[in-house]
Amino acid sequence: MRISIITGFIDNNIFPTLPSDPINIKSMKKITILLLATLATSFCFAQTLTMDKVPPAATNAFKQKFPNGSQPGWAKGGENLYQVGFFTGKKMQTALFDNTGKWLETETQINYNALPAKVQRAFETEFDGYKVQEVFAVETSDKGIAYEIIAYRGPRNFAAIFSAKGELLKKEAGEGNE
Repeated sequence: MRISIITGFIDNNIFPTLPSDPINIKSMKKITILLLATLATSFCFAQTLTMDKVPPAATNAFKQKFPNGSQPGWAKGGENLYQVGFFTGKKMQTALFDNTGKWLETETQINYNALPAKVQRAFETEFDGYKVQEVFAVETSDKGIAYEIIAYRGPRNFAAIFSAKGELLKKEAGEGNE
């Protein structure tokens, strides 16, 4: 489970990626335990929905905004909020709509190398020694595009949001941080 630190919405569509560095058995066990705990916890916060439980305004808005979106899976994670996880080609994405069909956010998982150079430099300067786990391009209806980087160093992990100009907008400690 991820919580979007821009909107605060709980992301129950888990697209796990592992760090690109080789990992040892001990690290793999920790990752497996964390993934299982995440999956179990996600059921407490979000409710997977069948299509008949999603407001037609939200499904119609999804089809209009993402005409090539395939394999949509819907969840309700908050009052009047509907999240859809889907694929556009080979890209995994999630989008957030309200019950009136208003689009609020889209998160697209991307490679670190796809980040703007200014964002990469800012991350490497601000968080020297941290390993990148996941990167998302986050587009919101009111703030435009930002980049979310989930990273770790030892047991410490965090999510950070950067503007396209490389400005650190927000940093949030992850679970397990003291």
